Amino acid sequence: MRQVGILCAAALVALQDIVGELESDHKKARTLADGLNQIKGLRVDTSSVETNIVYIEIKEGSGTTAAKLSKDLENYGVLLMPLGSSKIRVVFHHQISDSDVQYALSCFQQAVNGVGNENGN
Repeated sequence: MRQVGILCAAALVALQDIVGELESDHKKARTLADGLNQIKGLRVDTSSVETNIVYIEIKEGSGTTAAKLSKDLENYGVLLMPLGSSKIRVVFHHQISDSDVQYALSCFQQAVNGVGNENGN
């Protein structure tokens, strides 16, 4: 553990700077969850969104899978984690802004509806 100071420095930054921003991250996660529920083919149990993590269920008959949707969103710069064929996990961090949330919602809408991004993908 010669490098323990590096670990301690990261912990100190988290305690001093990041803890105060957690509530904002949680609100952004809730905003995303509410917006995703407005997109046909997606479902989020908003009562389970208490932190910065959102689990998205892809409804049967939506015409997409978690892997395909994740890949499509990656083309927009939105990175997600597929969990099986019909579930996706989204995690927020302190560098995600309110406009990033709106951008992600727009990207979800376009990806679910099969619209390519501005680069023709």
